[in-house]
Amino acid sequence: FPMADTQMTLRQAADWFLSRGRAHWSQQSSLYYDRTISYFVQFAETFSGRPADQTPLNSLPRDILVQYVLWLRSKDRYSGHPSRPYMQVEGTISTATLHSYTRAAKSFFNSLYAEGITDTRYTAGVKLPRRGADQVVPLLADEAAAVDAMFSREEPMDLRNLCIFHLMLDAGLRSLEVRQLMVKDLMFPSHSIIINRSKGMKSRAVIMCPRLQELLEHYIELVHPSSFLFEAKGGGPITPSVLRSLFLKIRRKTGIERLHPHLLRH
Repeated sequence: FPMADTQMTLRQAADWFLSRGRAHWSQQSSLYYDRTISYFVQFAETFSGRPADQTPLNSLPRDILVQYVLWLRSKDRYSGHPSRPYMQVEGTISTATLHSYTRAAKSFFNSLYAEGITDTRYTAGVKLPRRGADQVVPLLADEAAAVDAMFSREEPMDLRNLCIFHLMLDAGLRSLEVRQLMVKDLMFPSHSIIINRSKGMKSRAVIMCPRLQELLEHYIELVHPSSFLFEAKGGGPITPSVLRSLFLKIRRKTGIERLHPHLLRH
């Protein structure tokens, strides 16, 4: 694209950023930017009153990111989620969520400026609330026990859910790592799990504690997975929506509203 391309629309700029990033982002990062940039584009369309493919990039006001932060701070938690009426949640989105969405938008505009696609520094002067405003309360022992009580060790789907939960809680696996885990990655003799090409394309080994090993051995004996540890019906790994549904179910049944996959890494 030419320097400071005055003809580029917001949609073209977003597509350029996402296409360029996929050349070096991990799968998880690609999903993150797809979601967060789409969210910003939706905001910009509402703010400007025009579709993104009819909004010239240079028509955005210099304080568009400041307006985005203000809008995010007023958003209700799980706003627009189809199950929100049943979730018993209150208040606006957390500071961590606000940072996550704003960080992606800042990366987007910084890339446009660095490549000369725009000569406006949209990120200048954008300040965010301090992260310390949100206190992370790790899962407590009685809360973990409440989750365990939801599932039967003798039902294949329940046992699968228990294994997913304890891989995150006891071994610190991320959502993507759980979904991509292969049966061959479980090293039972050495009580370890091999995580291949995870965040930053790095691999590592983690300890498999006795309770987790017992659950996994029982799961393999009961389900007999062939390649991926947690296989979808049509083959391949389970999708992100499976994990989202699982944690929504756990929150509903236990009332632990702060529970999400990354919390278990605490």
